[in-house]
Amino acid sequence: MRALGFIERALDASVQNARVTQLDVTLRPMAPVLERMVVEAQRDSVAPNATTFTRATIEASGQRDLGDLLQTTPGVVVTRSGGPGQPARVSIRGSSSNQVLILLDGVPLNSAISGSADLSAIPLENIERVTVLTGAQSARYGPRAMAGVIEIVTRRSRHERSALVRGGALGEWGVAGTLGTSVPRASGTRSVSLGVDHRSVRGDFSYPVPAVRGGGRADRLNADAATTQVVGSAGLDIGQQQYTVRGTYGNTDRGMAGTIIQPSQSGRQQFSRLSGGLTAQWSPSRWVIASAADVTRERGTYNDPTPPFGQPFADTVTANGLTVTSSATAAWPLMTTSAGIDIRHLELASNNLAANAPSGQTLAGAWFNARAERALGRASRPTRLLSDFALRLDHSSLLTDMAVSPRVMVRAERGVAALSVSYGAGFAPPTIADQFFHEGVQVRANPSLRPERTKHDMEARVSLREVSVGPLRWVAEAAAFRADVDGMILWFPDFRFIWSPNNYDVRRRGWETRSALRIPAAHLEFQGTLDHTDVTYAGGVLTGQIVYRPQVTASLQSSITAGAARADVITRHVGTRRVAPGSTLNALAPYRMTDVRLSTSTTRSGWTFSPMLTVENLFNRDAAMLVDYPFPTRLWSVSLRVRRVSSPTH
Repeated sequence: MRALGFIERALDASVQNARVTQLDVTLRPMAPVLERMVVEAQRDSVAPNATTFTRATIEASGQRDLGDLLQTTPGVVVTRSGGPGQPARVSIRGSSSNQVLILLDGVPLNSAISGSADLSAIPLENIERVTVLTGAQSARYGPRAMAGVIEIVTRRSRHERSALVRGGALGEWGVAGTLGTSVPRASGTRSVSLGVDHRSVRGDFSYPVPAVRGGGRADRLNADAATTQVVGSAGLDIGQQQYTVRGTYGNTDRGMAGTIIQPSQSGRQQFSRLSGGLTAQWSPSRWVIASAADVTRERGTYNDPTPPFGQPFADTVTANGLTVTSSATAAWPLMTTSAGIDIRHLELASNNLAANAPSGQTLAGAWFNARAERALGRASRPTRLLSDFALRLDHSSLLTDMAVSPRVMVRAERGVAALSVSYGAGFAPPTIADQFFHEGVQVRANPSLRPERTKHDMEARVSLREVSVGPLRWVAEAAAFRADVDGMILWFPDFRFIWSPNNYDVRRRGWETRSALRIPAAHLEFQGTLDHTDVTYAGGVLTGQIVYRPQVTASLQSSITAGAARADVITRHVGTRRVAPGSTLNALAPYRMTDVRLSTSTTRSGWTFSPMLTVENLFNRDAAMLVDYPFPTRLWSVSLRVRRVSSPTH
């Protein structure tokens, strides 16, 4: 028996000639199954200092990995030591890379040894959303969130089949695929999602040798890279309860080409990460209660049997981790409150650490957050006031003191204009590598390093949402910040020229602007950013900008659409970088690089085909973010994305 809105039921019946058989059938109602509601709020109403990349934005960018994607984000500088697939580290507002916390589905990706994360090992095909939060975020996220946080949410496609094929210069090729389905039942909706991504690049290219290195041209060898990632999840939604099991595997294998004055043709690096986790969420009434547990295993090897300098080496690092989180959120008419705990335990093993290095570390934190909202003035044109307060306590088994991290934000909105101010604090514990690495020739560890802290992270921000001026649509935003660092860990040589890390006070302040202009009638759009960041020594011995922190960075993107076709031109500017502490000697000159993207899309028989052509470094300019680590010249790539989105299975 079938009836719309009821569960199908089968019964056995006996029918005899000339007799009436009566059946009493009761059908159970089928609860209507609705798609999960995803609420996307604008940055103005949630976090003024947040930049979010949606899945659509990620695909339109045509980029390979997370490092490429973040290059034009205000306040963010990505440092890549070479061409595609080579290590990429992130800095926010002049920070070190270990002062930026990177989370994958809520689990830190930062290395247990170095404290930083390699963005080149994070491909984009399995990512649903990326959110960049600038400024001190330790009040919510704890250690390493001193300069900011990058939150990554992996894809959990429910009704999609898609594939991507990509090829290009330097022997680049890649394939990726996504498959997702969901099955609604009266007992709950079951969903499964799987994403696979593999890409590789040969990486050898010709580059100019600087005059101070002898001049001429040379070939960059042993710069190949290959990355594989598999992301899977299974979910069960039962009314107010949601359960998700997820797993991720990633592997990166690449050559370590070294510097142009000490190149290596035999150095190799291999890094793998395996993780699995379970998330449970319950939403009774006004409450949302969530808990998660994740286990990770990371292993890295670094070896060179014939290095250009020193003895052969074969270093290994293994880290096993367990992360447990729990939180409760209550929504009231004018206020939302949240509280939670985070516990992370790590077990470490490495032949690159000293004998007295710790074999493990436990981090525990408890946090509270309250957000309030109120409208003032006339109902027809109110002034909306928002406030946000957060406080967190953190303890590390390797530190004696407990860290206290507050944060306060107040925002006023009226019409298209908004003004916000914030004050916070953050910290980053010293890395195990800086404290306990094996001492070698002219290098020495420092077990007495203190945590890096910013106690007075202040920001003022003004923004204009879309303003209409005739045929123009304009969006603008500007922010000024001050976030001095007590005890930034920097490497310097002593009077014997023995290099070691030490704590130094640093002044950090600057401003950021972004603007976007649309002309809908002409199908034109322009976006631009301009940042100025001073990161200077506070002591009297050394002065000027910290090494490899450009004072000025900028970007400009122009886009035009014609039907389904789109063309984008993106230019990035990176200012002067010092290479010697306290000196402008041999400073690297500013550089600009321009990329072009051409894309279109067409649909046939339910399938969408989206080809794209990308040309990087269009004007073939020679450049390097780091001294002796050149970028390749002009590159090209072509890709084809095929997608079919199906309806839910009933």
